[in-house]
Amino acid sequence: MSTNYSSQYTNLGQANLDGDLDALFKEKFIPELLTAFDERRVMQKLVRHKVIDDAKGAYFYVYGKSGAKYFARGEEAVGNQKIAKNRISINIDPLLVWDLAIYEVDEFMSETEDRAIFVQEGARALANTEDKQLLQVAVLAARSEANVTGGNAGSVISASGMKTDASVLAASIYAAGTAFDEKDIDENNRYCVVKPLQYNLLCQYENIADKNIGGGSYEQGTSGMLDNIKIIKSNHLPDTVIDYSADETQPNNVYYGDFTNTAGVVFTPQAIGTISLKGLRSEISWQPKSFHNLFTARILQGHGILRPDCAVELAEA
Repeated sequence: MSTNYSSQYTNLGQANLDGDLDALFKEKFIPELLTAFDERRVMQKLVRHKVIDDAKGAYFYVYGKSGAKYFARGEEAVGNQKIAKNRISINIDPLLVWDLAIYEVDEFMSETEDRAIFVQEGARALANTEDKQLLQVAVLAARSEANVTGGNAGSVISASGMKTDASVLAASIYAAGTAFDEKDIDENNRYCVVKPLQYNLLCQYENIADKNIGGGSYEQGTSGMLDNIKIIKSNHLPDTVIDYSADETQPNNVYYGDFTNTAGVVFTPQAIGTISLKGLRSEISWQPKSFHNLFTARILQGHGILRPDCAVELAEA
């Protein structure tokens, strides 16, 4: 006969002395993690995003362009123009998981409130992985050919000193804006992501740091905008060779490549698509055989190239 020892104690995680012993802990941990995850996501807000319910992947549609012609007197409009359309498939990758096991004795002996730290670390781990993959896709988009008839390919701008000379980097960002203009890309919502070192070089560049010229601030360490392109700093821009071939579990979408010379990427939200299946899920579960609480957060998602013409890679020559 088993004894319910929990009835002897006041369980701080139990609601009104009834039900799950960790119900109140879950009510705090899970909403806090979801909030922290959304706050830490940078790239997801800058791309096309779909949440799906029950599929292995999803489709995005991309369209070509059409023209116009002069009509002669008496000529009939019969549909002279054609607009190409293509369907881009993005797959759901394997489950991306953050898991943390805390031994019961360690929880009892801890002198600190650890839940907030666990929340921030779980959110950081998942959001950082998402941002890294989306930036890898952005660079790969810039290297890709057009995927719709009559469309444009991505662009790569290479220059010596791209990673070390603010004037070269600034001029290249302007060149990226020109490339977008020449391809009739929407002038709104243009972004450039660079590493912190390159961002700080831009902040100190006199033509940007002057608030009256570039809108930046030397004192505040902000770079403002260049050619209506918002500059964003991120540690997650790829700058090494990324290869998943040795991993036991590999993603179902393409994120790998040689990014050694990548100094930045300029893009619009139309360049990249991302899908997630039911969004982020999180829970705390008691493991009685090993006497520990298991904190988990997981997400099913995938990312892919939509419009290569909406991406420009900035590379060191």
